[in-house]
Amino acid sequence: MSTDYSRSVLLGGRAAGVTNGALLARLRNSRVHLSAEAHLPGSVETLRVLVCNLRRWPIQLSVDPGSRTQQLDQDLLEELTAAAAGIDPDRPLRIGPVHGEALHLHVGTRPPADASVAGVPDGHGVRLRHRGHRFPRLNAAGTGLGAVLAAATLTGEAFKTVAGLPAGTFVRRPVLDFCPVLPGEQPGLATASLPRLDRVLLGGCGAIGTGIASILGLLRATGELAVVDKEVFEDPNVTSYSIGTRADAAARAPKVDLIATHLTQIDVIPVQGTIQDYIERVDAGAVPWPRLVLGGLDSVEARHDLQRLHADLTLDGSTGGPAGTTLALHEALPTGPCLRCYFTADHTAPSAEQRLHQATGLPLQRIARGEQPLTEADLEGLTDEQRQTVAPLVGKPVCGLINLIGLTGEPGDTYRPSAAFVAQQAACLVTGAWIARSSGLVTGPMRRIEYDVRFGPRPDQMTDERLPSPGCGCQTDTRLISRIRATRGAVRQARGL
Repeated sequence: MSTDYSRSVLLGGRAAGVTNGALLARLRNSRVHLSAEAHLPGSVETLRVLVCNLRRWPIQLSVDPGSRTQQLDQDLLEELTAAAAGIDPDRPLRIGPVHGEALHLHVGTRPPADASVAGVPDGHGVRLRHRGHRFPRLNAAGTGLGAVLAAATLTGEAFKTVAGLPAGTFVRRPVLDFCPVLPGEQPGLATASLPRLDRVLLGGCGAIGTGIASILGLLRATGELAVVDKEVFEDPNVTSYSIGTRADAAARAPKVDLIATHLTQIDVIPVQGTIQDYIERVDAGAVPWPRLVLGGLDSVEARHDLQRLHADLTLDGSTGGPAGTTLALHEALPTGPCLRCYFTADHTAPSAEQRLHQATGLPLQRIARGEQPLTEADLEGLTDEQRQTVAPLVGKPVCGLINLIGLTGEPGDTYRPSAAFVAQQAACLVTGAWIARSSGLVTGPMRRIEYDVRFGPRPDQMTDERLPSPGCGCQTDTRLISRIRATRGAVRQARGL
C-alpha cells in the first residue's frame, strides 16, 4: 500500500484553489533540495525535522552531503534516509547534488548562491532570510524549540512554491525574525532554563500533540507527563503528524503509546481514552490532577471537557481557517478567560454522527458502533452516489470516517486538514507560552495569538489580550469551580499524586 497523501493534498489544493488531482500532479513534478551547516547549534535537528516535513509531500527530495569542512556526517545521512523511508519507502531521499531545476532550502547563515531561502534557529526562535538578505549575528545557540520552528517555517516557504499559491493569497517575507516565547522580541533573547514537567497533561495526541512531543524530545525535557487520546495511529496520520511511521500505522499503535515511545527521557503516563475518562480517573485518584494542560484537540466539545479539569493554566493550540493554514494559541484560566470563553458551543449545528449519516446514508445505529470496521454488508441499501463515497473506506473503523469523508471535498464540507508544518508552529506557540509563563517572562492577562502560515507571524498584529466572557460558566459558577479544585487538591495530597 502506498503512502496516503490525501490530507496534505487537500490542504494544498484548498490553499492553491485547484483540484486535488491538479495539485498532486504538480507536487510529483516538484523538486526540493536541502543543504545545511552542521556545525551550527540546532542545525542538525532542524534538518531532521525539515526532511521529514518535506517527505510528507509526494515531491522529489534531495540532500546535499556537502564537501570539505561543511560535509554532513555519514551516520546523519543514513539517519535522514531511514526517516524518510519510514514515511514513504517508494520515494527515497536522494543524497547528492541536485539535478535539474529545484527549490533550494538551506539550514544555516551562509547559504550557497543558488539557495532561495535560508533559515536557522536562534535560541528558541527562528531567523529566515531570502536570497540577497544577510543574517545578523545570532544571539544564542539554537534549541529544540527553535529547531522545530525553523524547520516548520522553511517548510512553509517551500509550500508557497511547490503548491503554486496564486498571487494575493500569500506573502514572501524576505526577512523574518520570530520567537514564540517572547513574540515581540528578537530571537535568542529568551534564555530562561527549561522548567521540569510537573503535573502536566498533554491533551490530544494528534497533529499538534505530536508536534509538542517532538519539541519536548528535542528540548530534552524531563519530569512526568500524562498524555490522553482515545485513538490509534492510522495511514493518513503519517503525512500530517510530526512523529509516527508507516510501520506504526500498520500496527495501529495507540497514539498515547506512540508519544510514550518517543519521549524516552520523560516519565509518560499514557491514558487511552477521552478527556472525560481522564477526569473520572483524576477524581478517583488514579492519575495526577494536572497543574498545567497543553492542549492539541480538534473539537469545541473536547476543549470544553478539557476546561472541566480546571487546571491552573491551560495552553490550547489550534489549526484551521479556510485552507487549514491558520494557527492559534489560547491561554486559559479556571477563573477566566477559559476555553469556553474562546470556543462557544453551537447547539444548532448537527453532530459529527449526524453529518456522517447525511454524507453517507449509513444508519445512526451503525455509526454508533464506531470501533467496528466498515464492511461490504454496510453498503447494502445505499444509493449509487452514497456507495461511491463509502466503498473506498471499507475496512476502516466507522469512528474515523467523519474526517475521511472531509477528504472527498463534498460541497459544504467543513473539515479542515492540518499539515505537520502548520501544526508544528501551533505547537511552538504552546511550548513557548509554557516557557514564558512558567519562568515569569510573560505575566498579566491571558492572550490569544493567531496567524496564517501563508503570511507569517506579525507580532504587532497577531496578539490579543483576552478577558472572561461575562455569561460564561467560569464567571457564573465560581464557587462550584473553587470547590472542585479544592476537592481535587485534597485527593492529590491524600494519594501523593
